[in-house]
Amino acid sequence: MSGSRVCEDNHSDLDILQCFRRYFVDMELIQALVDSCAGTAGLLFGGVAGTIKSETPRLFAVASSLQWAALGSTFWLARGGISYAWEVGPMSPPQDRIKASATAGAVTGGLCGGALRGHRNIIPGAIMFTFFGYLGQSLYNLLDVRHTEQSQQTAIEVSQTTSFWRRVANSKYSPMKVLSDEEYEKVLRRKLLQVEAEIAVIDDDIERLKASSLTDESENDQKFG
Repeated sequence: MSGSRVCEDNHSDLDILQCFRRYFVDMELIQALVDSCAGTAGLLFGGVAGTIKSETPRLFAVASSLQWAALGSTFWLARGGISYAWEVGPMSPPQDRIKASATAGAVTGGLCGGALRGHRNIIPGAIMFTFFGYLGQSLYNLLDVRHTEQSQQTAIEVSQTTSFWRRVANSKYSPMKVLSDEEYEKVLRRKLLQVEAEIAVIDDDIERLKASSLTDESENDQKFG
C-alpha cells in the first residue's frame, strides 16, 4: 500500500503530515537496506572478479560495489513507482507483479546502462534487466505459492489431528472431555461460588467463636466479680 493511500484511509485518526513523514522514513530505511545489500554483494563479487581479471582488485571491487548499489537502488525506486502507478501490491495477481518487475528491470537497465556504460548500452541493458526482472519475480511467485500451499497443508493437518483427539476425548468411553471456552468459564464460575460459600461458612464460624469467647469472659467476670 502506498503512502498517499495510507494517509487517505487514516486521515481521521492520524495527521496527514505525520503519516507522510512516517511513510518516507520507512522508505528511506528500506532504501538504505537495499543499497547496503546490493553494495555488499557488488563488493564481494568485485573482489573475486577483480582478483582474477584486474591488476587493481581493490579499485575494481569498489567500482563494482557502487554499480551494484546503483542498480539495486534504481530498481527498487522504479518498481515502487510502477507498483504505485499500476496499483500493484503483494495481493495482486502474479502476472501483474511480473509485469511491474520486468518494467522496473527495463528502466533500471536502460538508465544504469546509459549512465555507467555509455549510450550504446541503453537498449542491451534494458533487455537484459527486463529478463532479470521477469525471471526473478517468476521465481519469487513460485516460491511464494509453494510456501502458501505448505502453510495451508500444515494448518489442515493440525486441524485434522486436533479434531481426531477432540473426538476421542469427547467419546463416552473417555474419562476426559475437551471443554470449550464457555464450558471452562462455567466450571471456573462454579468453583468460585464454592470457594465463596466456604469462605462465608468460615466467617460464620469465626463470628460464632468470637461470640462464644465473649460470653465465657462475661460469665467469668460475674463469678469472680
